[in-house]
Amino acid sequence: MQAQVYRMESDEELLIKGFQGGDPQALKRIFLLYWNTQVFFARRFIPESDISEDIVSEVFLKLWDRRTGFSSLPAIRSWLYLAVRNACVDHLRKNKRVRGYHKEIAYLEKDDIMEDASLNEVVRAELVAKVMEGIDLLPNQYKKVMHLATQGMGTEEIAREMNLSPKIVRNYKARAINILKKDLLDKSPFLALFTLLFSK
Repeated sequence: MQAQVYRMESDEELLIKGFQGGDPQALKRIFLLYWNTQVFFARRFIPESDISEDIVSEVFLKLWDRRTGFSSLPAIRSWLYLAVRNACVDHLRKNKRVRGYHKEIAYLEKDDIMEDASLNEVVRAELVAKVMEGIDLLPNQYKKVMHLATQGMGTEEIAREMNLSPKIVRNYKARAINILKKDLLDKSPFLALFTLLFSK
């Protein structure tokens, strides 16, 4: 007599099953998994954060409409990158006369965008998202300084914005980077190196 083998469903399988079945909590989990990386990916081509976020939001609505067609998280992830790429192309085409995004359109329209040519952008988006998650866990003042720094503000500008001396801002920034390096080094040496982007 052959024994029956029972297998517990994995967390991913349960998540996908809930997503396919229209469970809003499953959508929320997938949204939280991929929102940051998709926004960072979009912003590589469309710097305006409000436009990039609108584009990604629309893509997530399309994902929800097509939820029954996805059987794994990697499939969802790949589709999101492609859909965001296409949405960026559409936006840039409509606005190219005003904004002059000709190079960005040419780059995004390449057939191999999700292969070697865009791999750096995908990796960068995912790494930046991990760093930003680390920044959100910093003490309040450090977090404010780092958020302003990632928006392109220099030490003097941050000091004026926060009503602090430039020396204090530099100290907060240095301590925040050290905390991030230690935290991210525990997860990945590659991520730790990536925090150097924020020390410039």
